[in-house]
Amino acid sequence: DLHKPEIDSITVECVKCGKDAKRVPEVLDSWIEAGSASFGERHYPFDPSSDGQNIKDFYPPDFIGEYTGQIRAWFYILHVIANALGLRDDDLNMLSKNVLVTGVILGTDGRKMSKNYGNYPDPKELLQKYGGDALRLYLMGSPVMHGEDILISEDQYRNQIKGVMLILWNAYSFFVMYANNSKWNCDLSKELSILDKWLLAKLTKLVLQINKNLDEFDSISAIKALEDFVINDFSTWYIRRSRERVNHSAEEKDRNTALSVVYGVLVTLSKLFAPITPFIAEEIFRNLTNEESVHLQDYPKGDRSLLNEELIKDMQLVRKIAELGHAKRKELGIKVRQPLSKFSIQVFQFSIDEELANLIRDELNVKKVSFTKGKGELRVEFDTHITDELKQEGLARDIVRRVQEERKKLGTRLDEEVNVILAEWPKEFEEEIKRKALVKKIHKGDKFLVVRA
Repeated sequence: DLHKPEIDSITVECVKCGKDAKRVPEVLDSWIEAGSASFGERHYPFDPSSDGQNIKDFYPPDFIGEYTGQIRAWFYILHVIANALGLRDDDLNMLSKNVLVTGVILGTDGRKMSKNYGNYPDPKELLQKYGGDALRLYLMGSPVMHGEDILISEDQYRNQIKGVMLILWNAYSFFVMYANNSKWNCDLSKELSILDKWLLAKLTKLVLQINKNLDEFDSISAIKALEDFVINDFSTWYIRRSRERVNHSAEEKDRNTALSVVYGVLVTLSKLFAPITPFIAEEIFRNLTNEESVHLQDYPKGDRSLLNEELIKDMQLVRKIAELGHAKRKELGIKVRQPLSKFSIQVFQFSIDEELANLIRDELNVKKVSFTKGKGELRVEFDTHITDELKQEGLARDIVRRVQEERKKLGTRLDEEVNVILAEWPKEFEEEIKRKALVKKIHKGDKFLVVRA
């Protein structure tokens, strides 16, 4: 038995000096050793060779991190040791230059996770089911990183896959699909659209913010910013508004520019995500660049020449107007597929660039956007009179949507033509239907049918 007092009766012959060696009488808490790490590494201040050392060269350490329970253990002992060594100087009498204190991860029953209680989902099973990236994203984005306690939740764990990770992967798949189909070659020498400039400005702002967050060890804010950019800016607005720019009917130079912007954003995002979700970041980066590893790259710092705060503010207003327009359409019971002649923005205090106005027009499917300057809250109105021509155009859009849905079911390639059988269709929009849905021929028949050409 190696415990006291039995151990005190044991002596061992020292192989160096030949004398009997026995246990030293002092008994110290194990945290004393942990708290002595900075000094013990150099045997400071007992090693004669350390006499000339400047303690400021190695103390205090740059970073320490532990959960709240260590406030009364390791963190406390660090203070004790520092004071015992007489480190009373304001520059030295601290735990560390940076301290990260996490909360406690509680089990499903609200108690601290424990093997004895078995109050947690099997971590091996969760990793096999959802992957390590989802766990990292879940924990580093949770309040536990701000010292708060959290309940472990498989639902929230799973939601990381359904949320930002799936949307990021879908954006990557969107690029790969259209780039391969169009034989894309990266080129940003052409003039960027207002939408391109906005996205690059938002990406620059994101990079600057992420650097600030991670320098402050604030993973929660970093992850929140990444999620907001990927979901709301990149996917919901930019890619959705750029789909027509990259399809088979778009101009080659416009398609090339849009795909080049998406490529650059995806490569930068893979680097930003690398320390948080290392596996998906590596997969995207290596497949896009053919380089060895994203983890061998420098972390993005941001190109401030691309930052345009005024454009970011204007686009925020455009999206607010579009949101009000969609709500108004819903209130009126008019689907977005049905074109309308006019959209009026009333009590409007700012001027908007024509390109931005065109975004509103395309987003809300209207022929004209008009502004009325004034004061008060923002208000929008539609001219709801639907002419016969507008009605026919709406029918054409509906046919395009139905054909596209059938193309997906058939599994056709993006550049593969199909033939369509329709009972009726607006003849004046026949060429537009063919162009947008990649239809070779439209035949008249009683039953709607889409077949490979």
